[in-house]
Amino acid sequence: MTERRISLYERLPEIYRIRDETQQPPGQLKSYLALVEGVLDEIHRNIEALYHDLFIETCDDWVVPYIGDLLGVGHISGDAWTLRAEVADAISLRRRKGTLASIERLTYDLTGWGVHCVQLRENLVWNQHLNHQRPDVGGAPPYSQPSVNRFTPIFGGTVNLRDPAMLSLLGTPFDPFAHLADIKPPAWRGIRYNLPNLAIFLWRLEGYQVRATRPCWRETITISPAPSEDPDAAACIVRFDIDPLGRPVHLFNTYQFDPLRQPPLVTEIDATPGPIPAPRLTENSAAGRPEKYLSIDTYNPINTEIATRDISDVGLQLHLPATAFAGSSWPDDGSSAWTVRGADLRCWEEGLASGVKDRELVVDPVLGRLLIGISSDEQALALKDHLLVTYTYGAAGPVGAHPAARSPSLEPWDEDSRIIIVSGFDASSSSLKQAILEALDAAGPVIIEIRDSLIHVLGFDRGDGIPIHEGVPDLLLSRPLLIRAADGQRPIIKLKHPLRFGPKDAAKAAGLIVRLEGLFLTRFEDVDYEVDERMPLIARAAVDRLEIVNCTLDPGGSRQLNGTRAPSYTAMRLEESYGFDDTEAEDAFDQSPEIVIRCTISGSIRIGRGYHLKLEQTIIDAGPDSEAEFAVAGPDDPADGELACGWGSPTKVEGATVFGRMRVESISGKGGIWANSLQVRNNQVGCLKYCYFSDRGDRLPPNHACVTGSHARLHFVSEVFGEPGYGQLAHTADYRIRERGPEEDAMGAFGFLMQAHKWRNLQIRYREFMPVGVRPLLIPVT
Repeated sequence: MTERRISLYERLPEIYRIRDETQQPPGQLKSYLALVEGVLDEIHRNIEALYHDLFIETCDDWVVPYIGDLLGVGHISGDAWTLRAEVADAISLRRRKGTLASIERLTYDLTGWGVHCVQLRENLVWNQHLNHQRPDVGGAPPYSQPSVNRFTPIFGGTVNLRDPAMLSLLGTPFDPFAHLADIKPPAWRGIRYNLPNLAIFLWRLEGYQVRATRPCWRETITISPAPSEDPDAAACIVRFDIDPLGRPVHLFNTYQFDPLRQPPLVTEIDATPGPIPAPRLTENSAAGRPEKYLSIDTYNPINTEIATRDISDVGLQLHLPATAFAGSSWPDDGSSAWTVRGADLRCWEEGLASGVKDRELVVDPVLGRLLIGISSDEQALALKDHLLVTYTYGAAGPVGAHPAARSPSLEPWDEDSRIIIVSGFDASSSSLKQAILEALDAAGPVIIEIRDSLIHVLGFDRGDGIPIHEGVPDLLLSRPLLIRAADGQRPIIKLKHPLRFGPKDAAKAAGLIVRLEGLFLTRFEDVDYEVDERMPLIARAAVDRLEIVNCTLDPGGSRQLNGTRAPSYTAMRLEESYGFDDTEAEDAFDQSPEIVIRCTISGSIRIGRGYHLKLEQTIIDAGPDSEAEFAVAGPDDPADGELACGWGSPTKVEGATVFGRMRVESISGKGGIWANSLQVRNNQVGCLKYCYFSDRGDRLPPNHACVTGSHARLHFVSEVFGEPGYGQLAHTADYRIRERGPEEDAMGAFGFLMQAHKWRNLQIRYREFMPVGVRPLLIPVT
């Protein structure tokens, strides 16, 4: 930490400071020196910055190309972190030029993705020369090498079908089997086993770890009496969905990469940032490695502070209550006798109860389901009430509510703002409801920080002293309010009523800002919202500005176990009247509220023309019927023809993906993808650049460098909310969508990740570092 500098005034002898205070008015010398102090501070900061610019680790971004010039590193463009990493490793990469280690580290520096290189010539089937036979390779058991058993893949032999864990590696980056030569030309995701080919496998999805949350308990089955023929059978079986909301979640492993390792090894088997393979979780398999994906520890339920809990490096961790499971850590000591296996639990209600052992964990990483066999009802109750899980899931990037680092609070929240802590693990902290009630009466800006990843149910009634508007409470503010998740947390807020923000004094709403950051907002499933299922999550925003940053306003539409899509939710419904009961207050409210949605996943938005909407790196999803539903439009207007929907507010777009129709007053911006129609009422103002339009009933403003569905194909890895590749552009999408967006990169919500630059930079640098005669094959795993 930088030490505090002593000001010029404090450096003066005491006699001058005393006399300065006795003058009329006092402090004249102090005020004069303060002017000089500001100039000296700027000089000091400039000198300090010049020193930092001498080193690649601390220099400003604009200095990186100049340091690269000193090392002879050619200029490329893209993400600042990747450019800095390449220059930092320039010398070490050149020392190892032509080796697999240099290719892997270069690829990681240029992308930040997980990477693993395989020389495909080593995976080819080789026939033995009759004059130089090698009896240690192939042949019938017993083998001559003591490290080889009947499950070891033998080059030139047949594949052993007895080990599912080993077979799960077939066709993966860590495939140990021999293959026939494949002379077909390179193809996307195609592994061509041939002499000159070097397969470079890439993991592009980012893993996010949700720490110490409560899984969704489904059922406890008591098996009584225990089958006499199997004394190790479990007496009770407890079923959980790992996701707190009980939705399917594809479990990922964490990226266990040590950047300080020499020689550099970027990615190892069972340490990749990708989906957990179920066969590798089976403990009694010769190739099973459950300890690489799963761990078990115990904690004291009375003292559950997250900061004191040991979080392991693996993708899934169970935290058992020590009161019922003392000494049950796994795999640390091995004394707890837990057994682990992976399985398909889609039909866990049938045929599984009789086959589960005592202290056995059955995990389905595809659906995110967990089945635990134990010996007593007391342990079953302890699991139901106190089991915590830490799990990892994958997403294309930091769009939506994810457990990530939070940016420092901006104005008007300064160092003097009141901070109210909310934590479900700390009995002394406020609940979310209490914190909001305190914020309504605060004398200055308030920050409510939620320091857990649990579910918080939020609802108000008349006994709380909050005005009720048509059965829905109004949160009337007089000072700016920030509700945010703490670093590394993703709290889930279930709303019993829509959120309605308004001013206590309609004439003093200028500067009244509400900001939501890092929150997952959804509906409370047991409440009908008193109107219908389309009732929004946010129903009023009579403020100067409403900012929704890195949040998820649950759009619904997730995949259910029967293969169908869940119903969609409405995120916002903001009326033209701003929610005031009387015309006098509405006239006194002299604001046009600005609604800023940044790096967020949201359901459909109904917003009147009295607002200004800004979408930045955001996904708006109207649900499974997005072809017919409006993603963004005005409030209901039965007089407006068959659409029964008015025109939405003026909108500005800075990178957005819209699943559903959009109907707004006017629009401008760049980098948007409209998978369905876009209709603009006043299409003579504004301009859209570098966008994609569906060309299905569009009414567009002036546009530049855009493409339409009749000339360019649009494909996503997934359009289903909750799946790992949700909103990610597929390689089969037209190259203009992937590479001709703003800044010569992709269009849509994830364009700021600069993935097109990463692909281009790889091609440029491989020309320098790739050995002669070797052909690189880029194969994305995720």
